[in-house]
Amino acid sequence: MSESILRAVLEESAQHEWDKYDSAPEHTFSRKHCRSMKRIFRQYDNKHHFYGISNSSKRIRITRKTVLILVIIVFLSAVAGCTAAYFISKSFRGKVHSDNTELFAINTYNCPSFIEDKYYLSDLPQDFEVFDTDSTPFYEYTNYKNMLMGQNIAFRQWVKTEYDSSHYNTESQNFEEIEINGYYGICLDFSPKGNISSCLIWDNGDYILELSGDLPKNELIVLAKTAKKN
Repeated sequence: MSESILRAVLEESAQHEWDKYDSAPEHTFSRKHCRSMKRIFRQYDNKHHFYGISNSSKRIRITRKTVLILVIIVFLSAVAGCTAAYFISKSFRGKVHSDNTELFAINTYNCPSFIEDKYYLSDLPQDFEVFDTDSTPFYEYTNYKNMLMGQNIAFRQWVKTEYDSSHYNTESQNFEEIEINGYYGICLDFSPKGNISSCLIWDNGDYILELSGDLPKNELIVLAKTAKKN
């Protein structure tokens, strides 16, 4: 990934993070707080009227505006000192938190704005059957269950613009890049931690598809390759 693309991805992620503060409700201070602040400003105006500048006859008056500017400078310095970890793959970018990663689709250009083609798994493992479904114009969900073994497989399909802010458990495992039918994706394998389960997420050009279940990673990848349009 070139430096210019990386910079664009990070700028978009930062903008997405700060947009939510634009709609934050305005805080209303109590009367007691307002009276206290007025008293403090009066003390500055009366007791600290002027400060000298070395080798100069000019004076600087400490006003409310000056105090506000100093507060903003301190705040921006604190923000500049903060660092955040980011995840970037061929098809996804993400913000890494302490116990999860928040994923976003990278390429949403010229993609369907609602689900036009529904996908399904054309070759289910033995004894799995449809157990539950959910459907909206932007999201499809099918849960397959093996009643005999108590195993589950979940297959999800998103419109790319509705996939934003999807969180995945990365507290004790990392994403691994994979390829499904020529499309790039990522994988989380929980099996080494004692649970035989894994999760695949990939971009098939039009939609974001996710397959997770009580199967080893290799078996889940084989199953993902059977996804077809209904």
